Amino acid sequence: MSTKTKEKKAPVKRLNPGELDGLVLAHLRKRKKDGSLTVTAVAKGIGRSSGAVANCLVRLRKAGKVRQVNKSPRAFVVSERKR
Repeated sequence: MSTKTKEKKAPVKRLNPGELDGLVLAHLRKRKKDGSLTVTAVAKGIGRSSGAVANCLVRLRKAGKVRQVNKSPRAFVVSERKR
C-alpha cells in the first residue's frame, strides 16, 4: 500500500488594500512580451486566487491601467500611455 502525504503550502501573507493592484500590474509588465494574459495565468504567476485577480483586473480596466483584449477567456494587457 502506498500512502500519499499532503504537502503543506506556506500560508500566503494577507495583502494591504491596493497591494494586489501593484502585483498584477508588475506581473503584466514583466510578461509583456508574452502578449495578453488570462486571469488564471496572472493568478498563478503571482500566487493569488483567480477570483481576487479577476476583480482586480476589472477595477484596473475601469481605471484605464489595463486593456481587455479578449472576452472569453478574459485576457488583459497593460495599457500604454502615449506621450
